Amino acid sequence: MSDEANYSRRSGPRDRRLRAGSAEREAVADILRREHVAGRLDNEEFDERVGRCLAAKTYAELDELIGDFPAEEPETRRATGGGGRRPWPLPFVLLPLVVAAIVFSHGRAAWLLVPLFAWFVIRSFVRRGYGRRCRPYGPSV
Repeated sequence: MSDEANYSRRSGPRDRRLRAGSAEREAVADILRREHVAGRLDNEEFDERVGRCLAAKTYAELDELIGDFPAEEPETRRATGGGGRRPWPLPFVLLPLVVAAIVFSHGRAAWLLVPLFAWFVIRSFVRRGYGRRCRPYGPSV
C-alpha cells in the first residue's frame, strides 16, 4: 500500500490522456481494495473495476475508476485539526509598545514599523508560498 499515497486525481501530469505506468495501476488497485473493504464497492463492482484498472492505458481511465470516492485529506491536516502551526505571539505583544514608543517620541521612532511590516506582511506571503509557484495559464486539474 505504499504506492497508494503516490496516486491521486490531483497528482501526475496535467494532460490526463498520457499513458499510465504499472505503478499507477497498482496504486489505483490498492485504492479500490481499500474502498472494497470499507464497503463502498460490492464484489461484482470491485472485480469489474479491478479488471478495468489493470487494462487502463491512460491517467483519465484510472481517474474514472476512483472518481466517485471521497477525496483523502493529507494526514498532517487531519492530525492537527486543519490548523498547522500557531503564530508566535511576541509581535502581537510588542505592537502596542511600538505604537507607544512612536507616539511618545513624536514620530522619531517610526523606523520601528519596518521590522513589524516585515513580520506581519512579508512573512505571511513567504509562509503561504507566494512567489514560489509558477503555474501556466489554463484550467488546473
